[in-house]
Amino acid sequence: MPNWYSQHKFNQIPVLGLVPESSASAPAAPVAFQFWGDTTSGRAKWRTPGGAWVAFDDVADGTITDAKIAAGANIALSKLATNPLARANHTGTQPASTISDLATVIRAVRLDELAAPGADLSAAGYRITNLGAPQGANDAARLADIQAAAAGISVKPAVRAATTAAITLSGLQTVDGVALGAGDRVLVKNQADATTNGLYTAAAGAWARTADALSPNTFVFISEGSSLADTGWAISTNGIITVGTTAITWAQFAGGGGTSGPGAGLVQSGANLDVAAANGSIVVNADSIEVGLVPISKGGTGATTAAAARTALGVGSSYNADLPALTAGVGQNVTHNLGTKDIVVSFYDVASGADVELEVTGRPDVNTVTVRSDIAVAAAALRILVRS
Repeated sequence: MPNWYSQHKFNQIPVLGLVPESSASAPAAPVAFQFWGDTTSGRAKWRTPGGAWVAFDDVADGTITDAKIAAGANIALSKLATNPLARANHTGTQPASTISDLATVIRAVRLDELAAPGADLSAAGYRITNLGAPQGANDAARLADIQAAAAGISVKPAVRAATTAAITLSGLQTVDGVALGAGDRVLVKNQADATTNGLYTAAAGAWARTADALSPNTFVFISEGSSLADTGWAISTNGIITVGTTAITWAQFAGGGGTSGPGAGLVQSGANLDVAAANGSIVVNADSIEVGLVPISKGGTGATTAAAARTALGVGSSYNADLPALTAGVGQNVTHNLGTKDIVVSFYDVASGADVELEVTGRPDVNTVTVRSDIAVAAAALRILVRS
């Protein structure tokens, strides 16, 4: 094969079957624009003026199309204008199934870390288990807490009416002002034979006891009645109760009614109990009780002021004070406010305690007395005592 050491001009003559040099490693002394077939990569390359071998299909043409990228090509992210893995570049929706640890992360979040609900929660028929014991009024209660609170209490369905006296246990009669109908529940509690007391169902014929079990912890409420409406009653009999054998007594525990009446000193108005004041000696206010005018016959004074009380009791009043300065021979008015001229006036020396004689020259009105001294007296040197 001849070696050409000078350029040959082919003048655009087509070349057939031209095959570039090929080898597993690059030619030893390449020159710019030299062709080489890289048998290792299977790609035809050319030598750039910058001294690099570039595959023909890597020549930049301003665009990269999908056809130029081989399937499974390992393209560095740094070659891309937009990093598809960056969170800021994510748009649209992403199915939860494509997030590998979503379920794990959500399960790890505690309920107390979630926002409070804005509507009622449904457990879809399932139970909430392993609750702690309630501490506050709004805490959830466990069945054990409810059972403990209700232990020993047996509240029966309300009855329509209750007796206030012994009755015949048959017929659709009127009990406590309530005209009974067949099937009405009735509390019977006033029978002469207490073994027949209990809960009954009214009927046109003979009454039958209800199916309620009775025990010392049985409670029942009354719905209607002239005197017993809205009251509550409980069995007060102790021990085991055998219906029809045990004498059963009932006691009222709630409501303002009851045949026992409001009690001494009280009056009843519907369900309210009020204090009854016999006279003005007791004043009953909306939210308090206070002592009013107590007559002398009841140990009081019948007055609202101290002065009036002394007058009512026939007890005189008094006034005492230090005298102001007195000028010799000049009268000085002293106000005592005893409301009368029927007074006795006396004086004493503050320093020695000895009685002193001064002249009372007048009583200008019922609250004033005029005194005079023949010598000058310093203020507070003498003390005056006025008694009515």
